[in-house]
Amino acid sequence: MSHAAIETMQATSARPASPSFSIVIPTYQRRDVVCAAVRALTEIDYPGDREVIVVVDGSTDGTADSLRQIGCPFALRVIEQPNSGAARARNRGAAQARNDILLFLDDDMIADPGIFDEHARSYGSGADAVVGDTLLDPESPRNFLADSIRAWIDAARIGAPLTAFDVWTGQLSMRRSVFEELGGFDETFTSDGAFANEDADLGVELLSRFKVEHNPAAIARQRYVVGPGELMARTPLWASGDIRFVTKHPELTRDLFVARGATQRRTRFLYRPLAAIPLVPRLLRRLGVWVANVAFRTPLRSSRTLARFFDATKSVSCWYELRKRGWFPTSERVLVLCYHSIDCQAAADGTDRFNVSPKSFERQLDQLLARGFTFITPGLFASYLLHNAPMPRRAVLLTFDDGYADLLTIARYVLRPRGIEALAFVLTRPPDSNEWDALAGTPRRRLLTPGQVKELATLGIEIAAHGRTHRELPRLTTTDVQNEVEGSTEDLAKLGLKPRFFAYPYGELNTDSMTAVSEAGFIGGFGVEARWTTRRSDPFNLPRVVVQAGDRGWRFRFKTRAPTIYNWLAHPDELAGYIMRLPARLVGGRS
Repeated sequence: MSHAAIETMQATSARPASPSFSIVIPTYQRRDVVCAAVRALTEIDYPGDREVIVVVDGSTDGTADSLRQIGCPFALRVIEQPNSGAARARNRGAAQARNDILLFLDDDMIADPGIFDEHARSYGSGADAVVGDTLLDPESPRNFLADSIRAWIDAARIGAPLTAFDVWTGQLSMRRSVFEELGGFDETFTSDGAFANEDADLGVELLSRFKVEHNPAAIARQRYVVGPGELMARTPLWASGDIRFVTKHPELTRDLFVARGATQRRTRFLYRPLAAIPLVPRLLRRLGVWVANVAFRTPLRSSRTLARFFDATKSVSCWYELRKRGWFPTSERVLVLCYHSIDCQAAADGTDRFNVSPKSFERQLDQLLARGFTFITPGLFASYLLHNAPMPRRAVLLTFDDGYADLLTIARYVLRPRGIEALAFVLTRPPDSNEWDALAGTPRRRLLTPGQVKELATLGIEIAAHGRTHRELPRLTTTDVQNEVEGSTEDLAKLGLKPRFFAYPYGELNTDSMTAVSEAGFIGGFGVEARWTTRRSDPFNLPRVVVQAGDRGWRFRFKTRAPTIYNWLAHPDELAGYIMRLPARLVGGRS
């Protein structure tokens, strides 16, 4: 053997092996375009192992049969499932994958010949995941929708550093071990009336834990075949996906809406005002689709004017859907309601004023929804405090004090079916019942056991601290205050729970107790001052509106609409005290 041949063999053996790829493509009702996407993959030369897994998500257009007829030089597997959404389809495909790298492609992505080599090059430099670039496929239908996509692609170039909104499943690869560690895509983002952000959701954790590289030379071309009607019909699904994203990642709320164009002048002064006018969004939606369908049959199919008109009608529809769901205009305040027991058994003599019957409670929930309130999660409220996250237009947070055993039933059969999360302030070393209310003649009620507290946490109720034994903190020594506050945290930690909020027993607090709550690591402490929480509220003296047994009908409506005024009318002495303090507050405000 010649010396040159030996050197060639040595160089070849020293070269790292090309990584193997499993290409996962979800598809729904796009037989022709997904077949074109798969054929493009079969024509690419690549030295490493490959397989293509196409998950047919309930298509009825013969997609599966057409795919099985494609001749492929590597494994091509076609998996069929009932229509369940793209996220579940991708997860199912990934679960069947055998190779090192998962490459997710949309079903309208035509891969360039160098796509595998470029992804492999990025992994060779140490990447854990790779985001490629997208161009418009020249075989896309010639109309202003495709032209708009081209313009959007040109304007939305990926920059540095990468954000969650740069992570797009149109072309995204990652090591299979990374995908499995992340747990896959959250399937709620593309199911039950949502169609957006499952990729950005995955991107949040992906970027925080792994090395993600953008490779602009890894190119896939989108063959855009979406029609006007289908595109317009997606607007409510996008809105639902956006709301799910901000609920799960409230710290990114502003970033998401900025990405949606919320700060642009045409959005602020045209789209959102039109979205607020009754019937106008629906009329514009129908008009936009009709104009587009007519134009596509004429030389105006590529009219830039009609493109801008259609985009405007679609944008109005999107903002209308967000507004209808309680978002936009956003709010900077939150109504926090404080309940205690929700029990059918109430004292007949009226002493049981902190107990609300289950039927009254359900009516109150329904009334709040009918009045346009949006129930927020404890996580969203935490982001409001920590990150100044904006809130829905009329945001309301439910809290429950003392940890009565009846809350377990209410959480399972009333709150969870409605998709409402809440905060439960529990005592960690309580007596068997609510003995602190005995002097007022309140009936004895069972409290949650430690096992029930853990079960409650699985039902969408965040467990928070209410002290150990329900004692008024301002009456205690410094040592006893620390025992109540820090001790409750330690007790909950033994149950595997980490409380973020504290509620002062009886709503009684002073500077020392507020300091103790802050130093114990809580992000907020709740009192019972009857007003809305605003940006000016002290995070360790957060107001709450206490709901009592007599708060029915107009009383509940008044109390939740103007809690401060209601409280003044119910307690004139507090109004008098406010008036007496007003001159000092005004003088202090001028200084």
